[in-house]
Amino acid sequence: MADGARGIAVRGAALALAMLLLPGCTDQTKVHEAELSELLAVLPGHYDNTAQVEADTRNHVNGPHDAVALTITHVFTPRLGHHVYYAQESAADDPRRVFSQKMYSFAVDEKRGIVETLYEFVEPGRWRDGAENKDLFTAVESEDVQPELCQLLWTKKGDAFVAAHDPKACPGGGGAAAAPLVELTVGGLSAGDYKFVRRGRQ
Repeated sequence: MADGARGIAVRGAALALAMLLLPGCTDQTKVHEAELSELLAVLPGHYDNTAQVEADTRNHVNGPHDAVALTITHVFTPRLGHHVYYAQESAADDPRRVFSQKMYSFAVDEKRGIVETLYEFVEPGRWRDGAENKDLFTAVESEDVQPELCQLLWTKKGDAFVAAHDPKACPGGGGAAAAPLVELTVGGLSAGDYKFVRRGRQ
């Protein structure tokens, strides 16, 4: 009976602790959900880095940046999640020269916060210029895409949002804090050493 009573007491204490922690977890999740809504309100749009390329030319930079146009548009692709976007990069002076096509899926994780999964297309040509025909993406199946190994974790920093690889999940991360790879503001987006200026909404 004594052992049974102690077992009940231990389980009762564990349950009480869980009940105390639960509101905090729920509140933090609500914060992340609100931040995700804010991020996704800013993200879609037309961007380019022509200002950066012009600065490279003026400053005679060795190995100037390519002139890139980036379009990010919200799409309905239920098999990849609730918050899914199509992103296409092309030459700023020739939209027929497509450099990259990806899908972005955003979600809130209770422990990690805002998580972005990036997908590459198995057959990119099928989805080319998808921003002009968004209904196309309702047909995307899981076998049509390949998730990248490293997810991005987004955090709010002042008026901006920054994203870095998840150091625990990314191969070679070693668990160390990762440097931001992307920064998003109302005026533009930085990815690596490319600085994109927003040119319009999408």
